[in-house]
Amino acid sequence: MQSNRLQSFINAVCVIHQRYVTNAAFSALMLVLMLAPLSTKAIDAEDFSAEIGLEGRFFVEQGLQQQERSQPSLRGLFEYETRQENNYFHVALFGRVDKEDSERNHADIREAYWTHVADGWEMKLGISKVFWGVTESRHLVDVINQSDFVENIDGEDKLGQPMLKLAMERDWGNLDFFWLPYFRERTFPGEDGRLNALPFTINTDDPRYESSAEQWHSDFAIRYAVTIEDLDLAISHFSGTSRNPLLQFNGNMASPAFTPVYRQVDQTGIELQYILESWLLKFEGITSSGEYQRYSAAVFGFEYTQVGIFDSYADLGWILEYLFDDRRNQTNTAKAAQHSFERDVFLGWRYAFNDADSSEILAGVIYDPKTEESLYSLEYSQRLANDLKLNVEIRAFQGAESQSIQAANRLKTLYLKDEDYLQLELVKFF
Repeated sequence: MQSNRLQSFINAVCVIHQRYVTNAAFSALMLVLMLAPLSTKAIDAEDFSAEIGLEGRFFVEQGLQQQERSQPSLRGLFEYETRQENNYFHVALFGRVDKEDSERNHADIREAYWTHVADGWEMKLGISKVFWGVTESRHLVDVINQSDFVENIDGEDKLGQPMLKLAMERDWGNLDFFWLPYFRERTFPGEDGRLNALPFTINTDDPRYESSAEQWHSDFAIRYAVTIEDLDLAISHFSGTSRNPLLQFNGNMASPAFTPVYRQVDQTGIELQYILESWLLKFEGITSSGEYQRYSAAVFGFEYTQVGIFDSYADLGWILEYLFDDRRNQTNTAKAAQHSFERDVFLGWRYAFNDADSSEILAGVIYDPKTEESLYSLEYSQRLANDLKLNVEIRAFQGAESQSIQAANRLKTLYLKDEDYLQLELVKFF
């Protein structure tokens, strides 16, 4: 009975249209699916789950290219997993259909991996997601997975990454090795999509690579993590294709567009988090080469939590972080940072109601004292029932008004300042 259910799931996966999923990702998925029966002959646990989300984005202004003020869409996430002795198998398939933006009509294999756990070590093979980082406003060291920008520009949504991971767990810490044989290109909104930070479209059909191997360049990463009393420390190094493309203007005024350019980089990062009673002291820092020059960046700050505020069950967290990037003063726009967070301050609040509905609010603002750019955000979530959840998201952008500010430092929010929106999502769980 269990093998029949697994075979039915494999048959369903085989009908995924290949125009939505890369051949490399599809091949990796099928490899894991073929390995699954070998590791699940005596299944200890088996589980299917799914969720469907109905989303609506409502913008205050019409887009620069006269895009619509409303953007409805429907998404789905389907997961299957089995566990047997020292083996674990997991698949997560994601898809979205959007009424306005054709680039948002996409499907992705978020995860499809097989993990074998032994005494003091484990091996993971397939497509997976890996998160590194401790800060709230920006995750500098998080370089394994590519960002899915058609989902959200905050970089929190990630594409699945084909990988082989070997992990060791010892008394002196944890050591992880990664081989990443295939590169995933970043997704961007289309001509009819919103939240496009640039005045022209991005030509994702013809990206450029520094490596002649292009998407098949083998990337490698290593990370060491250890906990010493109240201190969490991690040091990592990544060598391979940059997940952050440089956007080059094609110079064609008749058909203007930007071309993504993916260069080879070597990035070394450090993560620190120290617990001091109700305080969390956080630091992320990197030094990276390859994007025309070596540069350094860091995010550091703290989160202070007031437990049981107002004599209630709720907790209130105060978050303050400083974002630094030493490319701020670059006069050459090609060498300038591809973002607006060079010397900014982030102030945020996290309010957890600690109720039966798992209600939570996260609000914050990123402010640049020099350019006067600001990005405001508010996220709220609450369960309406055991199988129903409401997600609310509000974002507002204040662009740089001063014409004296360098274009490289004001480009992003200059074109996002008319993209203020309210997003409502109703999620049904199965």
